[in-house]
Amino acid sequence: MIPLSVLDLSVVTTGTKPAAALRNSIDLARHVDGLGYVRYWLAEHHNLASVASPAPDLMIGQIAAVTQHIRVGSGGVMLPNHAPLVVAERFKMLEALFPGRIDLGLGRAPGTDCATAYALRSRLDRREGDDFLERLHELTLWETRDFPAGHPYHNVVAMPDDSPLPPIWLLGSS
Repeated sequence: MIPLSVLDLSVVTTGTKPAAALRNSIDLARHVDGLGYVRYWLAEHHNLASVASPAPDLMIGQIAAVTQHIRVGSGGVMLPNHAPLVVAERFKMLEALFPGRIDLGLGRAPGTDCATAYALRSRLDRREGDDFLERLHELTLWETRDFPAGHPYHNVVAMPDDSPLPPIWLLGSS
């Protein structure tokens, strides 16, 4: 059998409200798990009436909890929208709860329009521009604990500390 996967947007249609679209995603995941699909990935989109889930990490936990075999992951988490520590901790927690079944797909696109991207990305340090590579490096440092001595994060541990980050996938080119 050819290995099959699903990339789910939790699509909202004219006859489906957003909450129902989220439940439909969970039902679809159960169904394809039973059919032997290998992966079920969820995308991050914001401020789109046709997409119900802006939080793939939350849906990954829900879907992994009701399936048995399928790998569940993000396709993807838009890293510029999130603090790398938050991504590290959420995915380490998912990996602790569902060992060997979680994938972390990362993207650098906004996953939305300019105004929403600005609202998601406004930060206290007010950095401007594309800082994806900097955030990716920081995310990997939360796993390796290789912050240099004297770095403000040197003694901060991404919890749970006994679980690794799941496999990281870099998605797309923009």
